[in-house]
Amino acid sequence: MHRRVRVSISLHLRRAGLAALDLIFPARCAACDASGESPFCAVCAETLVPLPAGCPVCGVPQDETLLPAFKPRRCPHCRIHPPRFAFASSPYLHGGALAEAIHRLKYERREDLGPALGVLFEACPAPKSDVLVPIPLHQRRLRQRGYDQARLLADAASKRFGLPVVPLLRRVRETGQQVGRDRSARERGVRGAFAPTGRALGLRVCLIDDVLTTGATASAAAGRRTPASWRSCATASTRRGRWSSA
Repeated sequence: MHRRVRVSISLHLRRAGLAALDLIFPARCAACDASGESPFCAVCAETLVPLPAGCPVCGVPQDETLLPAFKPRRCPHCRIHPPRFAFASSPYLHGGALAEAIHRLKYERREDLGPALGVLFEACPAPKSDVLVPIPLHQRRLRQRGYDQARLLADAASKRFGLPVVPLLRRVRETGQQVGRDRSARERGVRGAFAPTGRALGLRVCLIDDVLTTGATASAAAGRRTPASWRSCATASTRRGRWSSA
């Protein structure tokens, strides 16, 4: 009984402390810093574009006029070159306030935006996985930035999905910026870039990253599993880059 009372008091004190912090440091829009709303103010939220229906594997959007004939077939690229993950999920397209917020998180030392943007996973279906695995930065990039944005998002997704975060991967070489590269260049750039940190027998894994564009990085990361390690792999991100699968 005494232990239950102590736990209850501790919980109430923690909630009171968080409420006090909210008064001192009110929530702000992740894109424009307007106070009172998080992760986005009403104006910025209007720029979010939900991911339209598309490939059931990589999630690349398709022309709606083609969907009756297309569904549930995979996109041309996935039929010819299947990725090493089972399926990919992102709630929104890249652009607008979301693109600005992710840029601030990654390049403007806005570590505080990680938990706020993690709320976007509310729009993702819960993965049928045992663990969440962030796609890691290289150690040199991690030292420069001071934090790993994928880990911050994975921690937030963990609260949404009720799954533990387990760092099963490490990036063994630097891959440079992927922005501006075509699909082939992206695939070459991340080939052999990841290695497992340990054994994870029979686990269903969901990879977490901030953006999925061609799926090259996620596929390279998923490719590090072996028949004796992960049972299956999915991937989730906060946004889908605008990319044609053709």
